[in-house]
Amino acid sequence: MSQPTKRLSLQLKLGVFLVLMVTLPLAVAYMLVGQLSATAANVAASDASERVVAMETAIHHYHDLVNLTKRLHGLTADRLAKRLARDSEDTAVDLTKSLREMIDDPTQAGLRALAILRADGSVVAEVAKPSSGPEWRDKVVDEVMTDGSTLRLTFEVSATLQEDLQALKEAIDGTRAVAHIQSALPSSYQFTFLLVIALAGSIAAGIGILMSRHYTRRIDAIVTTARKVSDGQLDARAEVRGRDEVAEMGTAFDAMLDDLDQSRRQVEYLQRVGVWQDVARRLAHEIKNPLTPIQLAVQQIVSSYKGDDVRFAKLLADAGEIVEEEIESLRRFVDTFRTLGTLPKVEAAPIALADVIDELSLDPIVAARIKIIPPPEPVTVRADKLLLKRVLANLVENGIHAGQEAGNAGDVVIRWHSDPRRDQVSICVDDHGKGVADDKREKIFEPYVTTKATGTGLGLAISRKIAIEHGGELSIASDRAPTGGARFVVSLPLRGPDSSLA
Repeated sequence: MSQPTKRLSLQLKLGVFLVLMVTLPLAVAYMLVGQLSATAANVAASDASERVVAMETAIHHYHDLVNLTKRLHGLTADRLAKRLARDSEDTAVDLTKSLREMIDDPTQAGLRALAILRADGSVVAEVAKPSSGPEWRDKVVDEVMTDGSTLRLTFEVSATLQEDLQALKEAIDGTRAVAHIQSALPSSYQFTFLLVIALAGSIAAGIGILMSRHYTRRIDAIVTTARKVSDGQLDARAEVRGRDEVAEMGTAFDAMLDDLDQSRRQVEYLQRVGVWQDVARRLAHEIKNPLTPIQLAVQQIVSSYKGDDVRFAKLLADAGEIVEEEIESLRRFVDTFRTLGTLPKVEAAPIALADVIDELSLDPIVAARIKIIPPPEPVTVRADKLLLKRVLANLVENGIHAGQEAGNAGDVVIRWHSDPRRDQVSICVDDHGKGVADDKREKIFEPYVTTKATGTGLGLAISRKIAIEHGGELSIASDRAPTGGARFVVSLPLRGPDSSLA
């Protein structure tokens, strides 16, 4: 047989896989981040340059607009002063009315107030409109007229003009700074990113090794156990601990080994009993045939003696009785052999377990010694009623004898309970005897092995064979029964086979 090829362990494979899974994307990102950042910086710088040009053009236009507005205010003041000088030459002209007409002129946009001041600052005439709001402020323009008086014009201009210009200037400075950026990430940032990659890879490797060791150690325990079982160590078990899927697999594996070991022992037991059955059938045939001729011959010898020797006649009669008794004993022994050799096949059908056990009480001798403790709920099993009753009757009879040999009345307690999760019912038969020694627990089920003073040693062997053929088992509990004696347990599946397993 060729040796298996040495392969990499699952632990090493998992560790390498986790390290590669973490470090490869980060390494690729590290190689691309510089190019991506440079490209992003170039795009941002190009966009910023275009924005700088647009904003500088806007601020130039803004300044031109401000200067234009100032010149417009001056021109307006000069034009209105000349007009007012012409109007003042006519003494009949109302200066206030003239000022009102000027301020209400739609062409004088932004003009809010007009006033004529003498040289000493006193007001000759004045008109004004209400302010447009807090976002506007007044700008005063004085124009000296030909007669020495002053025309004061009040225009409304934006109150946030300076702030807007300053904000625009700051935006231009910031955008210009962006336009000068050549690389998005300094070398220190890239080195830090490299360290992060190394740290992530180390952490992934550590976690991978720990996790793989945790899982592979338990998987290796299952594999090792399987190899031990294949090498003949049938009692080897993985005993994997935990609550995850691996532990569940290990528990199921151990349960499978337990079932296989039990099945193996049951098969071996059935094979041994089968051999005994063949022997029993042959012995029953070979022994029974000469018994009748021997009995007839002895009877003829005893009856044919007509002599006067009383002593010899008594000896001959005693010998005939002994032969008669031994022949009868041999007949019973042959009948027992015939029983082992001609066990019927299992014919299973649904039956109420309580009905089978209650029928044991029909025997007056058993009824006085048996105590039945049923479960709260009725239990129905698929079994052969006659064979199951035979098993229980044998256990009850053995329990009565065991209790009487121990010096008490020999009471027996029968109780049972079902376990739907395991699809099983357990029937316990407890006696008041001395129990069964540890070294006889397995041997007691072998044919012609018994602990009783009388008996053939076939009852338990037949009972266990019947239980196994039902898909169950007959065993002795490891602990003593609550009654102080032995506890025999008959385990049967709730849904048994339709026919014998033999």
